[in-house]
Amino acid sequence: MKFKPNLGVFVCPHVFKDTRPVLLVVHEDGEWQCLCGQGDHLDDGHLVGMGHLVNRDPSIDDLYDLPEGWEAERESLSHNWLRCKSEFDG
Repeated sequence: MKFKPNLGVFVCPHVFKDTRPVLLVVHEDGEWQCLCGQGDHLDDGHLVGMGHLVNRDPSIDDLYDLPEGWEAERESLSHNWLRCKSEFDG
């Protein structure tokens, strides 16, 4: 594993409950977010260890070198990650 397993990551309720996959990863202000990419969250997010997410989906580990202020997104689990400068930056 390239990420530290105990790295704290913010996740949306859908990812926390494993009802949707991680389709958006944001590295912003020294923090990581792993999200489902949808905006229909009725609950607050949660803090989990990156190791749990990588064990569930090893492709997340490919993003260990995502620069600060960048994000990676994909359409589904079968699509590749697309990296770009974060729209949340600034």
